[in-house]
Amino acid sequence: MAAINHAQALKKLAADTLVQTLDEDLARLMTTLMAYARHDAELAANPGASALPQVMRRWNCVLEASDETASALYRQKTVVALAILLHKYGLADAAINARADAAIDALNDAVALSDDFHRKTADIKQAFLQTPPVALKRAPGLPDSLTFYRAGDVVSYQLDGRYYAAYVHYCAGTNTSPVIECYDAVFDHVPSIDELRDKPAKGRRYNDGELRIERMSVTGMKFMPDPAGQIALVKACVDTPPDNSRLKKSTGLYVVSDIFDMQERVDGLFGD
Repeated sequence: MAAINHAQALKKLAADTLVQTLDEDLARLMTTLMAYARHDAELAANPGASALPQVMRRWNCVLEASDETASALYRQKTVVALAILLHKYGLADAAINARADAAIDALNDAVALSDDFHRKTADIKQAFLQTPPVALKRAPGLPDSLTFYRAGDVVSYQLDGRYYAAYVHYCAGTNTSPVIECYDAVFDHVPSIDELRDKPAKGRRYNDGELRIERMSVTGMKFMPDPAGQIALVKACVDTPPDNSRLKKSTGLYVVSDIFDMQERVDGLFGD
């Protein structure tokens, strides 16, 4: 019998949107890192050292969520899919693999998936948790930039247990890459629209000391709700964006960003 492959194992999780999002996240991240690695020997030798922290800052929004936010079943499927897809992209992490191993057992104990998943358990563990991955020889290529967010959406963005908010002005293309502007506020919960009504736009401080308007187009900000639990819709069809009248004019229409680069940009915006 032929060995089970990544696609076959992932299909047995019966979580197509979750798997698609994780797959596209890793494809986008690895394509970017492999481009940088052509000029960075340290990154080329160990791409996981850069990739894994970025992946976990996003997907810990599910993996470390409470039962009220994400069910145990969803967290188990997520960590199994993550382990398999990391293997697909030439990466591995012992802690993630150990958690995925336990999650597979929990899914079987709960009879949460098919009989075929149960029968293939040993094959899945052997192929993806116990066998070292093969490093990618070429970049996987960028996935599409489709988005289901629309102009007037107000969203919450979670990062390291803190919650930010952003306004979607428009899409950079036809239903692609929403262009967002952050509110000047940080919360310990998903904010309500009432908590944002008096909050102005957050500007970026430049080297000359001036605070300027900052907008980002974000590829990879796709599904609503976000399978990673990082982005949540606060309210749709909001006519009034955050007030940026106190800020200087921006240096361009927007900064081109993506779902991972956004982490660093939000750190920079709110680091002052």
